Amino acid sequence: MFDDIKQKFDGVYGWKIKDGKVVQPQHSLPEAVKKRADYFWEMTEDGMSFLGALECIFADEKPKDYDWGATKDWLPKSKEFDDWVNFAIGMAQMEIAVYLIYGNPKEDKNGK
Repeated sequence: MFDDIKQKFDGVYGWKIKDGKVVQPQHSLPEAVKKRADYFWEMTEDGMSFLGALECIFADEKPKDYDWGATKDWLPKSKEFDDWVNFAIGMAQMEIAVYLIYGNPKEDKNGK
């Protein structure tokens, strides 16, 4: 349990300086978490706000106004996503926010 919180903490506050440049934190997100985050984040290109995407990522049920502006079908949360969030919802939300804004540098190096 402590390791899970530490991973989330490092994904938010794990900024480093390398060769005089700021390097964003690396994320150890399970595939189901990345898939859900990326799914809703893609709709920001169609007008969904950052906070709207974040709300959808963590929503237990489809928001009542989702169909009004969404460009994709609702994606229900998976058990793997809920297991990753666990009881640390605040840290999970912050890590997803950092992931959405800055990406994941260990994936960027591989061209993904």
